[in-house]
Formats: sequence, C-alpha cells, structure tokens
Amino acid sequence: MLPAVFSKSSKQSKPRFNPALLLLLPLLTLGLSVPLQAQTLHLINEYPATSVTAAADLQFGDTVRQLAAALPADALNIVTEQEAQNPFKGSAQVSALSEGKVEMATLFAGIAGASDPFFLLSSLPFTVGGFDEARALADCAQPAVEQHLRKLNAHLLYVTPWPPSGIWSAAPVTDLAALQALRIRTYDDNSRAVFAQVGAHSENLPFSAVPAKLTAGELNAVLSSGDGGAGNRLWDQLSNFSAISYAIPLSYTVINQDVWQQLKPEQQAVLSEAAKRTADASWSKIQERIEANYSRMRGHKMTLNLAPAPEIQDSLRKAAASQVAAWQQKAGAAEIVSQCLKHVAQ
Repeated sequence: MLPAVFSKSSKQSKPRFNPALLLLLPLLTLGLSVPLQAQTLHLINEYPATSVTAAADLQFGDTVRQLAAALPADALNIVTEQEAQNPFKGSAQVSALSEGKVEMATLFAGIAGASDPFFLLSSLPFTVGGFDEARALADCAQPAVEQHLRKLNAHLLYVTPWPPSGIWSAAPVTDLAALQALRIRTYDDNSRAVFAQVGAHSENLPFSAVPAKLTAGELNAVLSSGDGGAGNRLWDQLSNFSAISYAIPLSYTVINQDVWQQLKPEQQAVLSEAAKRTADASWSKIQERIEANYSRMRGHKMTLNLAPAPEIQDSLRKAAASQVAAWQQKAGAAEIVSQCLKHVAQ
C-alpha cells in the first residue's frame, strides 16, 4: 500500500498536501510495473584490476549491486572481465561493443580514436595543465562525445581520468639525444607522430601488446601513466620514469546502445546513478593514486625524474603544436576546439 501524499496536522482536520512525498512515488511504484527481466551485463577492460580504470569498473559493479537491491532479485548484475579475462584486445574491443558481442566496455581514448579521431581529444599533448582543466574539458566536450559514440552504437556511462602520461625507459632520458634513442610504445596516432617528429622510433600499440615487445627487445620505452605502468609492472624491465606530463587521457565506459534501449527505466536509472558515483570518485581520488604509484615505483628501486630537462619538454611541445593542428583538421574539430580549448595556442 502506498503512503498518502496528504497528511493530517495534529491541530487541523483538513488534509495537508506534502509535496516531498511525490518525489518518492517513482520508487514506491516500482512494484506495480511490468516485472523486470534478469540482466547480466559483461564489462570488458584490457587493463588489470590494479589500474585506475579497472578499479573504477569494479567500484561501478559494486555500486550497481547495492542500488539494484531495491529491484527484484537478479534484475541487474555486472560481470567485469579484465586483462587476460577480456577476450578482445585493442581496437577489437570497439567492434565487439558496437556489434553487441559484449554488452559493455571501458575503452581507452587511444583505442576509441582508431575508429574515430575525435576521441583523441582528451589525449591531445600538452593541452591541459592539471585535473581541473582536464575535467572542464571532459564536461565541455561530453555532448559531442556522446554524439560520436552513437555512431559506434554506444551509450556513454562514465569517463575515468588517467594520471598524466610519462616516459618509462630502460635508460634515463636526460637530454635530446636520449629522447631520440627511444624505441617507444605510444598509445594513439598523435603520440606516435609527436615522438617520431623529435627523432624517436615510435609505435602505436595497445597496452596488451607491450609485454611481448619488451621481452623481445623491440621496445626500450613506453609512454604511459605511472598508474597503468605500475599495474602492469613495467618496472621489471624499465627502471626510469620521466614525468613529462604529456597528457591526461580518459577512458570511456560505454554500453551497447541496443542493450541500453532494451533495459527498463528502473535498470537504466541504476546504471546512471552508479556511473555518476563512479566518475565523481575517480576524479576526486586521482591525485592520491599518483602519490601511491610514485611510492610503489620507488619501492621497486625506480628512478623518478619529476622535472625533465627543458630541452626535452621544449622539443616535445614544439612537435605537439603542429600535431594538434593536424588532428583538428583530420577530426573536423574546429568547433570543439574553439569552445573547449580556448586557452590552447593554435
């Protein structure tokens, strides 16, 4: 039985309208709606559970379970498939999500950018000066991101920021000659081009391809945040880290659009609320993760260079400026640049 939206005052016999109770009606009437079908949604991520995005996915799954407790039993469940458990690697994750081979995916910006260069917006080199600017850019660009995701048959749930990208290397990167001696894994077309312009040998690779390349001696450096690298234990082969703050890239957690539309409003509401809580937690805790990562790296006897030489930074920034301009033309992103990157010199 639903509570009345009118109540009686102790001093009056006339009913008194209580508008606050109206806010509860959607929840109180869930039991009167059409029975919900059980939904188990698989969420893939090629990074390990210790990475910032995989940890966010685990939090998202836990929050969904908590919120779904108000729904009929087994109405909504998230199964995370991370790193080796994920059957899809690299760009195959995008097509798997678009074609409905998997219901949900957390896609690194560089991976999504192989299908649509617009998604490289968050990983543009040296365009944001910190997490406040990175979040402002993400918020400003979200309507456009959602529009581009629809072309991939995907619906955006939340974004997760990575710590700033730096250079993991076998030898210290102390000057321009050392930078040019790198055989470096990069994570998108822009970063590949930037490092190639400064004279390094660069290759755009998904992170899942990195361990074998390192073991074979084909790479002696990796462009990655301390978080992703720490999670994959790059310190076993790369004992130096240069904090060049190349970019603060995002990962996008999305659900197949057809699957989303088939869900009941109650299920969509649970996913949306869990997504909001996950995103808020990720942004608020990212600085703590950086300090924890640096502590772990030092604990594994790594050498951290938190103030790279000016000639290294200047060389990379000069190459980045021309690459950002080239990306803008390729992605047809003049409008988003004028709206969301006004502080970036073109």
